[in-house]
Amino acid sequence: MPSTRSEKSCYFCKVVNGEADPFIFENRSFISIFDTNPVNPGHALVIPKRHVASIFDLNQLEHDDYFDAIYGVKQVVDTTDMKSLYEGMLQRDDLKGRPTDHIEAVLALPFLGDLPNAYTIGNNDGREAGRSIDHLHVIILPRYKGDVENPSGGIRNVIPARAQYQRR
Repeated sequence: MPSTRSEKSCYFCKVVNGEADPFIFENRSFISIFDTNPVNPGHALVIPKRHVASIFDLNQLEHDDYFDAIYGVKQVVDTTDMKSLYEGMLQRDDLKGRPTDHIEAVLALPFLGDLPNAYTIGNNDGREAGRSIDHLHVIILPRYKGDVENPSGGIRNVIPARAQYQRR
């Protein structure tokens, strides 16, 4: 099947084709990479091999492989030396000339060498949800005690004014 114009210019299609960012996990339907603009140590992306924009457009095979990819990435995160990972990113030729402030900030975190205490797993499904690349990518964000002052509300905090609620 020939590539569409959007697939040819899609950054994540380039990743899937091995033209950018080394894979950390791969199964039949997905590849995974460490995000080069990390929020926390181990921040990774799970990307379908097929150019698809929405999680709701996954076919049955991709649906079946989805959680396998998430579990696979967690295993990689839990066994990776994060200090070496991010020091290595600063030396990568393909990242030269790009801003490195996110990488440097992660290298300075006091919990850099710790195992994650929790995970936030999400997907900005659509531009209105904050997606910047129109190719599905699931965010695996390791969380650490103290990475934010008050983590209650979690993903609800994408709309801060409506994040807090009373439990009955």
